[in-house]
Amino acid sequence: MQENDRSQIGRRGVVKGIGGLAALSMSNATFATAQAAMDSPLQSDPHTADTYRSIVDAIVPRTPQLEDELGPEHVPGGIDVELEKFLIWDFNHFQEIRAEMVTEKDFLLDNTLSGDSGPEMPRSLFEVTVDTTGLGSDLDALLDLADISLLDLDLDGKALEEHLTFGPIERFEIGFADLDDATKGAAEFELLVETGNETVHRVLQNYPYAALFTLVFDLAAAEFVALGKNEGPVSPNEQFPGGGTFTRLSREDRLRCLWTIIDGGAIDTLDDLLSPLVPDAGILKYVVMAVNGLHGFGYYTEWSGYGNTKMNTPNEREMQTEPGEVQSHQQSGYPGPVPGHAADWRHAVPGGFADPKAKNLNLPDDLTGDDVIDGIGGDT
Repeated sequence: MQENDRSQIGRRGVVKGIGGLAALSMSNATFATAQAAMDSPLQSDPHTADTYRSIVDAIVPRTPQLEDELGPEHVPGGIDVELEKFLIWDFNHFQEIRAEMVTEKDFLLDNTLSGDSGPEMPRSLFEVTVDTTGLGSDLDALLDLADISLLDLDLDGKALEEHLTFGPIERFEIGFADLDDATKGAAEFELLVETGNETVHRVLQNYPYAALFTLVFDLAAAEFVALGKNEGPVSPNEQFPGGGTFTRLSREDRLRCLWTIIDGGAIDTLDDLLSPLVPDAGILKYVVMAVNGLHGFGYYTEWSGYGNTKMNTPNEREMQTEPGEVQSHQQSGYPGPVPGHAADWRHAVPGGFADPKAKNLNLPDDLTGDDVIDGIGGDT
């Protein structure tokens, strides 16, 4: 980050916009815990850190070309404020596994992952080992984990093998820490990530999804390229040396690749390889939506303007920064808290437009939908 970004704009303050981050997080983070996550050193292996940094870079890139026209506050991107730190923290804190719910039985009852009612979850569901050494390729490591062959894949396995890489990862392992029949309460997990010159070994109280999702993103990226969906070149990115296939895509292709997880059939196509990796592949769509939405809430905010009152209750917060000096205000042209300004939302569209009168709306007689609970609400 350039020096003028630090002194004149105070970019670090943008990170304090955890009000929106917490609201959209998968972990139901409070303001205080999200704040702590953003202020703490990043504890992660290089592959995980660089993968999320590449996502942040794709969604909120640096834009130095805007400085002359719009000012220096429009230059820094999400990496400059370390938005990846909250993504990693959030994904590592959204599911606590209770030890008494874990069984050695190899089956899964409905609703166990959501925590609704299922009394047991198989231990094997939360244990993963991917060893990329000695098997020939990174795809071979996944095939070995899934106990299938290239012939079992419903896609061009050779092309997938050619493009899939987990970067420097040699061994990736998640397992329970000291779990036995007598263990009660939150289960603890050991995460081990080995590269050629570094080993990261951590014990976490929640399931370490953040690191696991990066393997999924690499796999989805390899399939994305194997199918010829990429529009830009694929090559190692010096900005993210610890990353794998996903980080080698262009910014635009990284976003296109993530969208295939939501609406491109990637989960179905890669189901055989994803099933041994992720306890419930269905959550991947929510992960991608959170990845995208958290950036918008985290980057554009006036939270930093509240200074040392930002953690107070809403009625006790005070704007301690001149509105014109809060970065999000500078970027959006918002003049700061002004009576009636929030109601004048038409300024967002040149010329504006007014809400139609209710009597002029052409609404159906029955407004019952998926968001309405039968028998409640009546005529409202």
